[in-house]
Amino acid sequence: MKQFLLLILVFISSMADAQMDTLKWTVPNPDHYAFIHYDENVIAHHDRLDSVFKKLVALHTTHKGRVNIVHIGDSHLQADGITSVLRNGFRSYFGNAGRGIVFPYQLANTNGPKDLHSSSNTTWHSNRITNNSSPIITGICGYGMVTAHKDANISIWLKDENGNPEYFNRMQFFVGKDKHEYSLTDSSKGNQVSLSTLEGKNSPSLVYESDALLSGCALSKTTFGDYQFYGVSLERKDTGGVIYHTIGANGARYDQYATSSLFWEQLKVLQGDLFVISMGTNEAQNPDLSEAAAAALCDTMIRKIREMVPGAPILITTPAGSYYKGKRPNAVLSKVTEGFIKSAERNGAAYWDLYKMSGGKKSAAAWKRSGLLAHDLVHYQQKGYQLQGQLLLSAFAKAYTSFAKLHPYNPDPVVHKKPAPKTIAKPKTDKKPVTAPDKPTSPATGENKAPTAKPETTPARNKNSKIHVKYEG
Repeated sequence: MKQFLLLILVFISSMADAQMDTLKWTVPNPDHYAFIHYDENVIAHHDRLDSVFKKLVALHTTHKGRVNIVHIGDSHLQADGITSVLRNGFRSYFGNAGRGIVFPYQLANTNGPKDLHSSSNTTWHSNRITNNSSPIITGICGYGMVTAHKDANISIWLKDENGNPEYFNRMQFFVGKDKHEYSLTDSSKGNQVSLSTLEGKNSPSLVYESDALLSGCALSKTTFGDYQFYGVSLERKDTGGVIYHTIGANGARYDQYATSSLFWEQLKVLQGDLFVISMGTNEAQNPDLSEAAAAALCDTMIRKIREMVPGAPILITTPAGSYYKGKRPNAVLSKVTEGFIKSAERNGAAYWDLYKMSGGKKSAAAWKRSGLLAHDLVHYQQKGYQLQGQLLLSAFAKAYTSFAKLHPYNPDPVVHKKPAPKTIAKPKTDKKPVTAPDKPTSPATGENKAPTAKPETTPARNKNSKIHVKYEG
């Protein structure tokens, strides 16, 4: 009997362990370097991200729905070295709902992600969010492009890191506010679809869904006038998973994003469930920047996100070490880091302190000694960006697993409404109604009151019925 009970306990324990294992998000261990304090690789105040963790738990359990993560930063993100690790890590565990927002960097003569390729039949004029003196407006990706060439087109296609096509079937284009006609050609059959923008509408300007999976598309403007292009979100309709939107612009700072009105107008379309902000390197190029000034920059960014998405969970990351003008480790990064942390603390945001984890003031020299910094001593080698992505992904996985074990998926209870009472029709009769002798009479006339008519009952509309409309503008 004791052996039997022991077997039962072992079985129950193994079942419990198996259930806990299903809630554990395991990611590859980050590459090992002696200067990294791996025990400090945590997201501080990760409970402030509980709302997105709850959505991720439901997504992983049911394989339904999607979670939109929006990561905004500077040149360290434009190259996609850090965010490619994060994007692939999230999608491999929670599902792939699309590539997210992209920009044709090649047409703007700048660097971009390795999985994104673009071309055109004409030359474009471009601008970056760091230049406010240009007449070309910048938008959701921190860039803007324009051409007056009639029938100009932009072709975009995706290939993963192994050279294999990556697919999508829903596109949200961000183009100009003027009314124009466009022609969309996809990679599946070469079919052309006519689309048109509405006057004053650009959030997003055009939406198109395909019945086939695509690896590329080309959008041509077929009417006269400037063709303005700000980006396109490439998604997978009706597919559960994570969309990891990456927005990065070389040289960008907090204040430059904060003052770009079109950026915020278009950013709202992404419906972010989590916002990750990674800047500070360019702010630290100002030797006079104080800790309080750095905190104020972060305050403004958090406030504008919360105005756009009330209660949005936000993660602030501190910058990695770098050198000032290639001569010495940049001491201003300490002030920037402390300012960002204080802003996160008082604004209810979580934060991830890469600067401290990698050695603080000594971090820049440590990154350099390990061969992780690029020759300009500001940017990083590919393996340096990969390490930073691995560290943040590991910190995310630990925070998520901690939440998931305490809060397993619990579907919202279904509320069963009682059916409305049926109205039974009375048989018609030719007889006149008989007034009861004890019927109350009107005090004014002494006559019997007329019976109050009851309103007819109309059948309720079926709440499950849907009207499907194809939207093309």
